[in-house]
Amino acid sequence: MIIDRNRGRNRRHWVAGTGINTPVEDCKGCRMSSSAPFLRQKNLKKMKGNHMTTFRSTTAALLTGAAIAAFALPASAQSASEVDALRAQVKELLTRIEKLEKAPSTPAGPPASKDAPLVAADAFKAPQVTQSGNSRVKLTLSGQIGRVVSLVDDGFDSDLIHADNATASSRIRLAGQAKLDDQWTAGTDIELETSSASTRSTGIGTDSGAFSVNERKVEFWIQHKGLGRLWVGQGDTASNQTAEVDLSGTVTMLGYSDIGQAFGGVAFRNTRTRAASATVNTAFNNFDGLHREDRVRYDTPTFGGGLQLSTSVTEGGATDGAIRYNAKIGDTEVAAAVAYADNDSRTGFDTQSNGSVSVKFASGFNVTAAAGTRDLGPRNSDFWYGKVGYIAKLTPVGASSFSVDYYKQKDLTAAGADAEAIGAAYVQTVDAWATDLYVGVRNHSYDTPTADFKDVFGVVTGARVRF
Repeated sequence: MIIDRNRGRNRRHWVAGTGINTPVEDCKGCRMSSSAPFLRQKNLKKMKGNHMTTFRSTTAALLTGAAIAAFALPASAQSASEVDALRAQVKELLTRIEKLEKAPSTPAGPPASKDAPLVAADAFKAPQVTQSGNSRVKLTLSGQIGRVVSLVDDGFDSDLIHADNATASSRIRLAGQAKLDDQWTAGTDIELETSSASTRSTGIGTDSGAFSVNERKVEFWIQHKGLGRLWVGQGDTASNQTAEVDLSGTVTMLGYSDIGQAFGGVAFRNTRTRAASATVNTAFNNFDGLHREDRVRYDTPTFGGGLQLSTSVTEGGATDGAIRYNAKIGDTEVAAAVAYADNDSRTGFDTQSNGSVSVKFASGFNVTAAAGTRDLGPRNSDFWYGKVGYIAKLTPVGASSFSVDYYKQKDLTAAGADAEAIGAAYVQTVDAWATDLYVGVRNHSYDTPTADFKDVFGVVTGARVRF
């Protein structure tokens, strides 16, 4: 409410509820003078924290009163144009107040430095909320960025490669979950690999390739605590990752049994002719189950102190089964898996068996082993893998993981073909950043009964940032 205390030349207006006694020429209720914006800003700055609600309500009441007064003013009091202008201003301010009252309040963050842009402060204060379109479903958004810079040498040429790390590729996932009761739960998973050049296919002198999006998971599942979980859609088969059980802390960066990932696109060069032959990705294969497929999969509940059984059937009729074990015996962690897959005579192979085991002691020392065999029709191919590692807390930022590994492959690309690899890796976790920084080296050798090839040597450094 605006009360005219004096009549005459030096009139002053008292604005009820605000404590402002101002000359008429600066009165916000009468005219939008040059000083009015300053006065509004000055008074608004006094309203902070828990007083914002009071400010909104008080301001709304004042403006409502002003609006009534404005619309009730006779034409003789002011010119028609002044009345119309005042009415328009009041309407605009009421609209702004309504928007402010509807907007959710956000927790205050730390004071921004005078040089920091406002967007940075706003981003810090913003609540971390992922909202589902259905209130009954809890939605989780997560993912990671995995980038590397690699220096590779094939015995004749070398190259510096910028790529997405195929061992821990960049990806984004949306996971939904809803509960029926204490026993029944249902969920969905959508996970996409977003790769800008992949170490799996990028080699010396080759184009890094365009940005690509590949499906990893598009599935739903239903779970009962006493009956297990049923999966339907594109996702992990029962045997996937059974050759890659690893507690070393270096598994997703460089040092694990899938040797063909980190330098996969680099080709072996014939020692005499320099001709390119098999790539690292085709010369090494850890026979890790049926990977991810369109399938139906069933997992039992965990029983017997850490055992779980799984089976799946894929589009096209391939089947597999797996046994997993995860337990802590005293201060020692043990993880293991074995699997069998029948490819139903599809292209590539007939059947395969594989498994892996990893043990981590309380000291941080750990050992890992994996092996597998694949029936290729005219011959069988086998691989063996071993690793020793150590995890320590050398810095306050996070765990430091070290490993050395060795890999041997027989008869994969041809009868009598022989491939070997030896490598070392170091991963530094930075907990506060949800980030793993790493560096590793690996030497790959490959020969066939009819030709010798130069070794492929590589050094890789990079980071995985999770969100």
